[in-house]
Amino acid sequence: MLGAIIGDIVGSIYEYNNIKTKDFKILTDESFFTDDTIMTIAVAEALLKGGTADDFIDSMKKFGRLYPKADYGSNFGSWLMSDDRKPYNSWGNGSAMRVSPCAWFADSLDEAERLAELSASVTHSHPEGIKGAKATAAAIYLARTGHGKHDKRKWEIKEYIESKYGYNLSRTLDEIRPTYKFDESCQGTVPEAIIAFLESKHPIFPGICRVDFEASEFTDALRNAVSLGGDCDTLTAITGSIAEAMHKIPHEFFSDTFDIIDDPLAQVINEWLDAGKPLSSVVTSDYLHSDEELRFSKPQSAKTRINLSQKQFACMRHGRACRSQDDKWITFYQNGKLYNFRVGLGHMLYEAKITKRKSKPGYYISEITFESDPEIWQPKKDPAKIYKGFIPYRKRD
Repeated sequence: MLGAIIGDIVGSIYEYNNIKTKDFKILTDESFFTDDTIMTIAVAEALLKGGTADDFIDSMKKFGRLYPKADYGSNFGSWLMSDDRKPYNSWGNGSAMRVSPCAWFADSLDEAERLAELSASVTHSHPEGIKGAKATAAAIYLARTGHGKHDKRKWEIKEYIESKYGYNLSRTLDEIRPTYKFDESCQGTVPEAIIAFLESKHPIFPGICRVDFEASEFTDALRNAVSLGGDCDTLTAITGSIAEAMHKIPHEFFSDTFDIIDDPLAQVINEWLDAGKPLSSVVTSDYLHSDEELRFSKPQSAKTRINLSQKQFACMRHGRACRSQDDKWITFYQNGKLYNFRVGLGHMLYEAKITKRKSKPGYYISEITFESDPEIWQPKKDPAKIYKGFIPYRKRD
């Protein structure tokens, strides 16, 4: 789900200004979220509410009216603002760009495809609109549940999509790129987006997955999609949604992504995680060695009141993974607390207790405990400065 949002943001400034190259700044101060992000969040909320056709319709209309100027397609925009609850036989790529939560919510491939069809059919009832959503959801589900090396898993995804949905995935990006133009149809977007994912590779060491910001297969997939041109934000959102499921999203993306989106959108991400639903990019205590304990040598606590917006908390709870073999510090959220921990040595730097506000949406840090042993760490005395350590790296500047 976050992969689709990041892809949308990365492709946003190139939708009407196509570039046929992979050489571009991945995020800029002009990057923004579009209708692709908004409807992805709407689908996620609908699934949390029960996943019925009415749930999908209600959530789409709710978020569509909350963001009425998000450059929706003309037919979809008219449907959003009307009282009409019937589908309008669309074959547009909107059904595929918003479908990723279905693949993460589902416990089987069949369920992923069923939910994808339901989420599409409330508006995009044309067979091509439904096929595009189902093929995208199937690719995501197979990517997140497959085993073995990436090349083998990509081949399995290619074989399944070609055999079941009839898309030609044997073309190369170099063959597609010269003549590819803006195409808002599923049949003219989904295959190309999947191919952009299939051709993704580690830019330095092919086949090795690392979490470096630029040197990652996830980032390479987004660059592949943008380099095709076309309906760039949607194309890149679909590619990103699949790439997220197989490749780690570099954590440097998180601060910028949650800085760009709004609180109502981040709130659904928090609700998704509160409900125990998976997201590939969240750092958990699984990063710890089995025999490690979260402990301090000389703990010191301080009561505080540091308010957090929905998007600040959503960013912080995604955590921070080790960036390299030399970097052993991780941050993760568990049971109402954020932890900063040294893997392998058992050192805690600090933990922060997160409390949900009662009067209005949002959260706050109510207490910080930090290591005061100078042999381990020289702590900052200001709790507000300690809190900044929980924010993952920022890369857009």
